[in-house]
Amino acid sequence: MRPNQALPRSLPRRNTTRPGILTTLLAIGLSGLCLLPARAHAQGGPPRQPPTGKPPVGKPPVGKPPIAPAAAGPTLAIPYARIQGEVYDSVAMAPLAQATVQFVDAQNPSSVRSVRTDSLGSFVLDSLRIGSYLVGMIHPQLDRLGLDSRVVQVNVPEAGDQTLPLAVPGPATILASVCRSAGADMAEGAWVGLVRTANGAPLGGAARVRAQFRETVISGSGLQRRFPTRFADASSNGAFAVCGLPADAQITSRAYAGTDSSGVVEFKVPAHGLLVRDIIIANPQRVATTGAAGRTLTQLKGTGRVRGTVRDSLGRPLLGARVTLPGAIGQAESNANGQFALDSLPGGSWMIEARAVGFEPLRVPVDILDDAEANAVINMASLTPTVDTVRVQADRWAQQMAGFEERKKIGGGYYMDDAFLQRRNAQYTADIFRATPGVQVQPGNLGSDRVMMRGNAGTGTCVPAVFLNGVLTPAPGGVLDNLVNPTDIRAVEVYPRTGSVPIQFQDRNGCGSIVIWTGARRPR
Repeated sequence: MRPNQALPRSLPRRNTTRPGILTTLLAIGLSGLCLLPARAHAQGGPPRQPPTGKPPVGKPPVGKPPIAPAAAGPTLAIPYARIQGEVYDSVAMAPLAQATVQFVDAQNPSSVRSVRTDSLGSFVLDSLRIGSYLVGMIHPQLDRLGLDSRVVQVNVPEAGDQTLPLAVPGPATILASVCRSAGADMAEGAWVGLVRTANGAPLGGAARVRAQFRETVISGSGLQRRFPTRFADASSNGAFAVCGLPADAQITSRAYAGTDSSGVVEFKVPAHGLLVRDIIIANPQRVATTGAAGRTLTQLKGTGRVRGTVRDSLGRPLLGARVTLPGAIGQAESNANGQFALDSLPGGSWMIEARAVGFEPLRVPVDILDDAEANAVINMASLTPTVDTVRVQADRWAQQMAGFEERKKIGGGYYMDDAFLQRRNAQYTADIFRATPGVQVQPGNLGSDRVMMRGNAGTGTCVPAVFLNGVLTPAPGGVLDNLVNPTDIRAVEVYPRTGSVPIQFQDRNGCGSIVIWTGARRPR
């Protein structure tokens, strides 16, 4: 519902009147707004009638004619109630501030009373006639949860002070509602929110949201890592629901609408399974800059700003942390108070990255609007001492990189190490392969570029075989952005000619192979 829009006129009614209490007629699972148990504050008994000013009734004085009483109509007392209420968000586990609560007279829908909640989610509505009302709320949170059109019917049976608690349903109820059509196997978790533009304009086209997560499965060949992807199309007002996400999972996400898109952003699904978060899209300015060794780099620019603070695990300000938005122009260092400032940033949802000596690198999501300032707090954890499991991991990486270097010496393909990838500073995975011999980067649907190769028999372009950390991994349509984030890539091997593909990376697809190794890049 929008602030100037009255609530729906025709709704089912049930008689739920109970003296002294405002009651709802729809249950929590049906209405979206529910009344919590409340005690009435109305005082019993009708209001006292004011004195009429009439003389006492009796016999007139002797010798005088009787005095006829003055004609007077009945005195009408208009009963009013004073409604005190609270609105609680059961998803965020906090009061819902700045929500507009509307009371629509069920007998006269043109009569609408509105009141706004304060910072504690409380509201007071004075001088409300007794009767039946349709009650609804207006708030962006309800848009995100798909509850923007839900109303409840409330009876105000008597005058006086009365209490009306309202609540947004909890995560389980929301999940059952938004993912009902997805099937039982897709209802374990969801991400709901709004796709919004960085400049506040309406969406420029049909918006789509993508979310990917990592899972480990046990098969006949042992443990395998997979990267399932879920999609959702947003409504005309940008509302979306991505279902089928595991609770407690780390997801990699991106949104598109026309030529606008967000960055690749990481979110954490809560343990209760419902992630509520908007995502911002934009079409940032692209600027050509000169990087190391005279290589031309394409970087993003805009009018957004980020101000923030870098702290250590004990909450103390951290001096000298380097803060960047990968792929964007500029960087900042935190001062003695841990404060930093980034300017000329592209609009949209992005990940800003902080690095400091002795601390684990950290990336946090941030929403940047055009000509506006966003705030970020970055809490960095100290590097932990090396333990056996870490040494095993290091040995594995050492073996993989040793194999990479051996194949690089033999040749037959094109090889990109972490130094090359650091210089390229690609914002999207497909950008890594631009200007690579034998590879074509083609526009795809909804802003996703495709990485293609030439077929063996002059049959045009085709999708190469993709190996992620040595495992053959499907890449439908050649869209590698759905497979891995560019900042997670440590090394790449490209074999456009099938005759030169090492035997362990052959797939007999007649289209060559791409081998991607992920991991932390070596510090520079």
